[in-house]
Amino acid sequence: MNGQYSINQILFFMFSFFSKFKKKPLQKNSAFYYRENQIQNVDDLKTVFNKTVSVLTKHPILYQGLTLDKILAVEREKQFAEESFMLDHNEVIPGHMIYFYKKSVEKYALLMQLHFINNTFIFANTKVGSESLVSDKDKQKISDQLLHHYPDVVVPNNTFEYEFMDTQGNIISTRDHIYLYISYYANNPAVEKIKQLSENTISAKISGKEGADKLDKFI
Repeated sequence: MNGQYSINQILFFMFSFFSKFKKKPLQKNSAFYYRENQIQNVDDLKTVFNKTVSVLTKHPILYQGLTLDKILAVEREKQFAEESFMLDHNEVIPGHMIYFYKKSVEKYALLMQLHFINNTFIFANTKVGSESLVSDKDKQKISDQLLHHYPDVVVPNNTFEYEFMDTQGNIISTRDHIYLYISYYANNPAVEKIKQLSENTISAKISGKEGADKLDKFI
């Protein structure tokens, strides 16, 4: 009948209308990526920016075949494909975005994370796992593959932890703790600007907090 609708039609219209405003659900296992984030706070960021090493290589530090200054936010999907998860960390560190990638290569499970501040690449980390614990034999194989690009770097035979820097100040550092972690620290003029900007932002936050603490004593 004209002007009248059945109860099923009314329910359909209501569902269609309100479904437009349904919140986008969090991605599955998002808490996992929050835990894996290697730069959790300002102190972690300062550690990244202040990283220094004494061992030098004349060969440029590479990440997946790219020099670190060639990793660009605008080219990220072309360079590394679509991320598995994107973490917007702006509320903790202004401008901080982390892109996670999960890859299976041979028998290894790789979790990679790329960190940008204001679209400038500053840091990457690769966590190497496997179906079981990563054995020393596995770690040796991975280290040999990594160090193949830097033949002038001498690493003791009894360790999988080492770090070295190229002539531009880019750094590779590894950590052996159940998994093998490989970290890449970028250093170039764009990163230097981000360092200065971040230092100013951090100083402003600290100054503001100190002022609030002093004011609280008198309220």
